[in-house]
Amino acid sequence: MMALLRSRRVQVGLAVAGVLALLGTTAVTLLYRPWTSESAPAAPAAAPPLEALGAAPEGVAYTDLGEQCTQDECYRAVAVTADGLDAEGAIDAVYTHLIDQGWGRMLPEGESDLDEVPYAESALTDGSVMVQGSLAPYVEGTTAGLLLAHLVPPSPAS
Repeated sequence: MMALLRSRRVQVGLAVAGVLALLGTTAVTLLYRPWTSESAPAAPAAAPPLEALGAAPEGVAYTDLGEQCTQDECYRAVAVTADGLDAEGAIDAVYTHLIDQGWGRMLPEGESDLDEVPYAESALTDGSVMVQGSLAPYVEGTTAGLLLAHLVPPSPAS
């Protein structure tokens, strides 16, 4: 057996078989590897700016906590500080102010009566931007929080 493995013909055959196996593996890898330029997901559109909310209502201040992104969308976290109001009062003040500016209310799925759903359990939209209130403040020393996102994410070309 050792004499057979020392044979020049067997060594050349093994070398050729190794090269062919390497070439075959490389070809299969190249054929089934996703191409980065075509299959890479497009980066999500930037979150709406804080200015989409306009001026804060009397006694309320907004603090932009920056844009945060997932693989699918970006949103902006906003801290709300309200003088003399609890979290629910702060969200009510912000929502009332935005509704007075023409924003519409979006109720949770299955709900239809505006009067029965607290503001903090609904969202508002101006047709392109959506705002969702949170009774839990995002940072210490603030009253409540808001999330701003696109109602429908804009296409990557926009």
